[in-house]
Amino acid sequence: MLLEQIVRSFADLNKEATLSLTVQAILKNESPQKIILHGLLPGFKEVAKRYEQNDHLYPDIEKASLILKEALSRIKHQIEAMETKPGVKGAIGVVYGDTQDRGKDFVNMILEAKGFEVKDLGKSVPTEVFLQAVLEGADFIGLSIETEQGVEEAKKVVQTIKDAGVRDHVKIIVGGAGVNAKKADEIIEADGYAEYAENAVQLLKLLFRTQKS
Repeated sequence: MLLEQIVRSFADLNKEATLSLTVQAILKNESPQKIILHGLLPGFKEVAKRYEQNDHLYPDIEKASLILKEALSRIKHQIEAMETKPGVKGAIGVVYGDTQDRGKDFVNMILEAKGFEVKDLGKSVPTEVFLQAVLEGADFIGLSIETEQGVEEAKKVVQTIKDAGVRDHVKIIVGGAGVNAKKADEIIEADGYAEYAENAVQLLKLLFRTQKS
């Protein structure tokens, strides 16, 4: 019931109610996964759906992003305190020059809900920052690409990692409005492409099937 209320309040962009219900769900021992996957995520999707139907305006999408971030902050420590630690860790960010981070936030949210350890690098991330994440031991890098120029930036990231001699140490996955499976494979030379945020989990499980149960 609480999760359904979260969906409705979020869809209506009722920030106070969404945050209050999220805290209530925590106090009633709902798992972070359920709160995210059955409350916050469907609520955000409903906002996006209403935007496509012209029931919400673009500023409403930005408001929804802020509500989502605040709600996630309420349960982040529960996620970090989960006993089961994944064997795979990574970093995710929007490539340099691109500033739209809703898709990246979705992927980050879902991966954390599924127990992955993910470092959020933010938006308009310089190539060197992605490389540093690899040098620090990231098993995978997620590149969010929102524009045609972003495809070229992602290609630079992959080439930089190659030039550093650590390409074999990391899996690189891509997604976003500016890329498709063909570009991911032929231009960027990524290890995988996720069309939707939810697909990132299945993709990583496939790429790391020997490491993860």
